[in-house]
Amino acid sequence: MPLLRLVLLGSLAGCGWVDAWIGDEPTPEPEVTGAVRLQNLTLQQTDDQGQILWLLQADGARYSDGGLQQIEIDNLRGDLRVAGKPTYTLEAKAVKVRQRNDQLWIEGRTTVTDVAARGTIVADQFVWRGDRALLQAQKNLQIRYPQVAITAQRLEADSQRQELRALKAVQVTSSLPEAQDLRLSTDVLVWQQEQERLLAGVGGAGGVTVVGVAGDRLRAQEAEWSIPQQQVTLRRSVQVDLQEPRLLARGELIQWRIDRQQIISDAPLTVEYPSQGITGQARRGVLFLDDNRAIFENARLQSQPQAAQLRAQRLTWRIPQQQVEASGHVEIQRPNATLRTAQLVWRMPQQEVEAQGGVFYHQANPRIQVRGQQAKGWLDRQEVIVTGRVQTQVPVQLRLP
Repeated sequence: MPLLRLVLLGSLAGCGWVDAWIGDEPTPEPEVTGAVRLQNLTLQQTDDQGQILWLLQADGARYSDGGLQQIEIDNLRGDLRVAGKPTYTLEAKAVKVRQRNDQLWIEGRTTVTDVAARGTIVADQFVWRGDRALLQAQKNLQIRYPQVAITAQRLEADSQRQELRALKAVQVTSSLPEAQDLRLSTDVLVWQQEQERLLAGVGGAGGVTVVGVAGDRLRAQEAEWSIPQQQVTLRRSVQVDLQEPRLLARGELIQWRIDRQQIISDAPLTVEYPSQGITGQARRGVLFLDDNRAIFENARLQSQPQAAQLRAQRLTWRIPQQQVEASGHVEIQRPNATLRTAQLVWRMPQQEVEAQGGVFYHQANPRIQVRGQQAKGWLDRQEVIVTGRVQTQVPVQLRLP
């Protein structure tokens, strides 16, 4: 039998395999009975202006009837087009194909390549809506681009808007060396390809979890990951859980600067150091992950073991050393005493404080007030030494009851 070449223009048959999320199925065409085998097949469809929507070739194909007419294709390859230009290329070993008007259905393991962005989309079901330049995929879905790898249950890729939308059980892993091992999970993800920006938890659906290299974990209702800026911005009910050492932070707007290894909050936040019984609040703050250091502005720290509270305009907290450096309207309080100064260092393990500049010490019972330029004290021993232009004598040592 001579080699048969056939070009199919228009539609083949109705579709029955696509789930409801992809859209309405076309009305079935009259069935072809029996079985027909074809070789060197070409599938082509054009729009009303005559521009090609897809152009596909196959080594072989077979028609069969069994209630739903279908065409089974071997070694499918070709491209999907927008405005007549190839936008995606595709290839598959063995698939079932249906086409009608401006829509193409492919069932079977297929690899689609994004020509401009150099990414690949692999799934068991695809629909190309040529009239809307919209590619949809589902079932065993895997997406890989130079910047990220994504798994999800469903995908919609809008070629005109240059936007990908992944739905349900979405997992994103960074492919970039500067953000190695960064992982993000959510139920709704929008990737704005031109801006290289990922929007997770859009509309607050399902929330977002971001995991860093050391297992540091950030949770929020919404997140925005800017790949060029190497920055993740988390919004609404943000929770930060750092592992080494264990430190918790909460706020409504927190940024993670990946390149600088910094977590920044320009809005009020709370912090907690569970192993040391320390809590704090600040108007804004920065956590430096590389050296386990934090800087807070307009802040307050409470130490439950030492029954002490520290307030200052600026606090530098060296977390592994358990040392706090405070400046600007500093005030440290205990149940019976208050110390105010311009600058203060609090060494928590030694329960030692050193104050510098404009020192004022007040004790309630017995009532004592002392002014000076420097002070040194030990919270556990309830002892303070004030020096430098003291109002009474220099030095003055007070033994607290």
